[in-house]
Amino acid sequence: MRTSVIIPAWNLWELTRDCLLSLAAHSRGANLQVIVVDNGSTDATREALEPLGRECWGRDFLPLRLPENEGFAWACNAGARAADGDALFFVNNDITFSPDWLPPLTAALARPGTVAVGPLLLYPDGTCQHCGVSLGPLGTLCHLYEGFPGDHPALRRPHPLQAITGAALLLPRERFAAAGGFHEGYRNGFEDLDLCLTLGRQGGKLRLAAESVLCHRTSQTPGRFDRDAENAALLASRWGGAWQPDLHVQAAVDGYEARLNPQGTAYVALPDARARELDAAAAGRDMSFWREQLRREPLWLGGYLLLAGELEARGKAADALDLLIRGADMLPLPLLFRRLLQLARVCRQPRLMEAMLDKLQISPDRRETLLAKAHASLREARKRGDDMLVRLLRQWLAENSLQPDGGA
Repeated sequence: MRTSVIIPAWNLWELTRDCLLSLAAHSRGANLQVIVVDNGSTDATREALEPLGRECWGRDFLPLRLPENEGFAWACNAGARAADGDALFFVNNDITFSPDWLPPLTAALARPGTVAVGPLLLYPDGTCQHCGVSLGPLGTLCHLYEGFPGDHPALRRPHPLQAITGAALLLPRERFAAAGGFHEGYRNGFEDLDLCLTLGRQGGKLRLAAESVLCHRTSQTPGRFDRDAENAALLASRWGGAWQPDLHVQAAVDGYEARLNPQGTAYVALPDARARELDAAAAGRDMSFWREQLRREPLWLGGYLLLAGELEARGKAADALDLLIRGADMLPLPLLFRRLLQLARVCRQPRLMEAMLDKLQISPDRRETLLAKAHASLREARKRGDDMLVRLLRQWLAENSLQPDGGA
């Protein structure tokens, strides 16, 4: 099978260069066409792109230069029209490749019923950036298990996926064409989600091939999130309730639970019984034990508190602060926000103090918005017979002194 690798780029030549060099180093013998779509770059990309591409791939390299930057969807569609491969692999220019990245993807794509696949994406520090997109109970998006250690077993289990990122996405060229390509109404965001929903509606599964591991620096393009509000509105207008909350289903695969904090932020947590087991096992143990347990189980709240407390007692408040920032990214809980507020005062970080105070408050308007979303989600969950989501939402309403059945 011939694969056309399509890389949209706009300036930031150093990233594109590193992407291309790593692709060349780790794709020896692969039947590739490499297409870089230059969105009107004004930096060294203009002069350096074609010589490097020709050196690496000869006639299998195709540079496309667009007169101006029309965004990700436009560039990817232009690359797809010029592609001659059986499959299209869309990849961001801030990604670097690793050995044997392609065979697991093509093997996954060949599985019956599969319409698109993606690799496991790790941050440069080795933690998870992407192993699938999740939709929380109140309609918020997240990358499943973002921040987990890159070798955590949960990253390699198959999960039911409604969407995977377009930062690294492989699919048959015919499927892409049948879906109409990336919708060009989006501007640098949500195009991939729309495409995945289209593919899902046409029938077939999305898969993650976790044996294929790429490094993603993420969101390096200036203005990457400037149009998120408009993009989200367009997605909602096109798909409405077609995309169902699924974080709770994905978490259950790994023995975890989806939860909501008082501000309505969705997160994945340990079941209470498992958390108590870890707390009991940690009693009387030292910091090295706590660190290793946290590496194995990054959702262990007690571990963050134990280790941060010991670090602070040893005069290492800055280290405790860094640890709890990571912990609060995983577990956005008021308890961790309050501890971070205390440490931010000690470390004299006024911006962090302000951020934690904001997370600990909720305005009446925001509260009403969350209440409306929770009741709407609860009604839909009941219609679908999603008992797990019904219990989650009812518990959140009850814990926040709201009437679980009001308006539902």
